[in-house]
Amino acid sequence: MKILRPFTGTGCVFFPIGLPPRGTCEFATQKCLVHCYATGRKFKNYDVEILITNFDMWWIYNQFMTRDIRWIKNEIIRELDGLQTPILHWFGSGDVLTKDMDRISKIIDYIGDDVEQIGFTRNIEFWKRHKRIFALTVEDFRTAKDIDKNGFFSVPNYRKQETVMCCPSSNVRGGYCGPLSCDDKEDPELNHYINCKACMMLETGCFDKAHRER
Repeated sequence: MKILRPFTGTGCVFFPIGLPPRGTCEFATQKCLVHCYATGRKFKNYDVEILITNFDMWWIYNQFMTRDIRWIKNEIIRELDGLQTPILHWFGSGDVLTKDMDRISKIIDYIGDDVEQIGFTRNIEFWKRHKRIFALTVEDFRTAKDIDKNGFFSVPNYRKQETVMCCPSSNVRGGYCGPLSCDDKEDPELNHYINCKACMMLETGCFDKAHRER
């Protein structure tokens, strides 16, 4: 069994969904739990790639918690090569539990710049450690401004099934990530089918160069 799964042009880490002890979404809001796309088999645009069983998600989680960190890094590089992508995507489902922050941080730091890492979390303390990699998911833009004007955030629009990437102190190029496409509201030529490798090439959204160099 693989520790990564293909997702929007990346190799993605999927952890168990739901509040502890059922899952790893310790900081999920009620809206997030109700509208979570990773459990939303009722949504017409649900991605078949992430139809991952709860058993498999717990198996993946346990590999990250118990395996030697060197093995994890080597396996990630091997699986990304097999998926023909340079991007490691943290948490297509689930999140970082408080008790697991040090462990996941060690893995992220050990991987370093050998792999392009991106991800989303609702764990503020974990996000503070890895702002260059992670966007903090919050419910509204006002919350983002109150937390950190220089931070990188994702604000979900549950009705549209769209996430807006933002930074209170500066514009984020592109950054409207929906179920079918990633859109730039100012430059339609940058719009493309949802694929993280395209955003990396265009330096938009999660890969906004100005943000990632701060």
